[in-house]
Amino acid sequence: MSDKPKVLYLSYDGMTDPLGQSQVLSYQRKLTQQGFSSHILSFDKPDLYASGKEAVQKSLNGYDVTWHSLPYTKSPPVLSTLMDIQAGWRKAQALYKQYGHFDIVHCRGYIPPIIGLRCKKKYGSKVLFDMRGWWPDEKLESGLWSSPVYKPIYNYFKGLEREFFQKSDYAISLTVAGQLEAEKLGYKSKDLIGVIPTCVDFNVFPAFSEAVRNEVRQELDIPLDAKVLLYSGSLGGNYGTDMLLEIFKEMLGIDPNAVLMVLSRTDRSVLDTELAKFNLPIDNVRLASANYSDVYRYLMAGDIGTIVYRPTYSVIGRSPTKLGEYWACGLPAVALSGVGDLDYLMHKYPDGGALIEAPKPQFYKAALAKLLEKPVNRPKLREYAFDYYDLEKGVARYKSFYQALL
Repeated sequence: MSDKPKVLYLSYDGMTDPLGQSQVLSYQRKLTQQGFSSHILSFDKPDLYASGKEAVQKSLNGYDVTWHSLPYTKSPPVLSTLMDIQAGWRKAQALYKQYGHFDIVHCRGYIPPIIGLRCKKKYGSKVLFDMRGWWPDEKLESGLWSSPVYKPIYNYFKGLEREFFQKSDYAISLTVAGQLEAEKLGYKSKDLIGVIPTCVDFNVFPAFSEAVRNEVRQELDIPLDAKVLLYSGSLGGNYGTDMLLEIFKEMLGIDPNAVLMVLSRTDRSVLDTELAKFNLPIDNVRLASANYSDVYRYLMAGDIGTIVYRPTYSVIGRSPTKLGEYWACGLPAVALSGVGDLDYLMHKYPDGGALIEAPKPQFYKAALAKLLEKPVNRPKLREYAFDYYDLEKGVARYKSFYQALL
């Protein structure tokens, strides 16, 4: 048995999902190089698990990381989540029996702490609540929990939210805004709430390359001299598809030859339906999808990145991973004011992009015009990314929190 401190990392996101690879595996691999032994228990979508399990296992070769996966179930709603929680608790108990005591249970999001706090009660492990945003409010505001049927579920998880903060030994917020909100609500003293933004692995997101930019543009039939507005990520729900298309409409007003590139797994027919609502030309829009390791290529083909969230309460907890990825690849961004710590970041790093004062056409146009009228300093953007989003800094913060718990 290893004498290194053992961490049980509980994630309701799968490791075969790009989010799990960028925001869990990247950290845990490096933390094992800092003297920790890690066991990850994740819930993976069966189709992604089947196609991606070998690549994930390969990425763990040479690291003291042991991955355990359970199937994520989606239906029936609510009941399936309860079943996943029970399956996770049974598996966690089996891991304690097989591998011995875990010093720390690191709980990512709002489902894992239900299991993690049981581990604390039964086994005496320290619990780290890594909240990742205001999940019940995100669900409500996205429309997924807007039906009166979901009101008791929302209230239940808001009650759990307070419990997660108060019963965990330490908590982590993605943003300073979220940290201050938790303290204001009386959940926990801010000195027991760390802040770690979503970080970037610069081995996966290399420096800008003109050759890669031109190659991708040729692949997607985009003129080399066209101005490209780029969006990377999911569409719908809390992600403001309407806002994205309104921004693009304003960009076409500035440059009729502008192109919108959407990097997402969204179905093309869904996107075309949305384009029709805004009377936007389909020929000026490209839809592409990429494996996590290839996302950088498409970012390099853009001129302005977009960060679009509907302006709701839960955005205080948002730390858009894509901003660090955009900057790493030399792409400035437009983003709505009031999202997480973006106001602070755009003022601290003045060449990083432009804030949209409010979700209105005149503010979209002003933000775009600001970025289009000056040349992009791509090396400076990468410096910004290293300064704020460097994965090594995030790992160092997690290490300090782990050590404090021990």
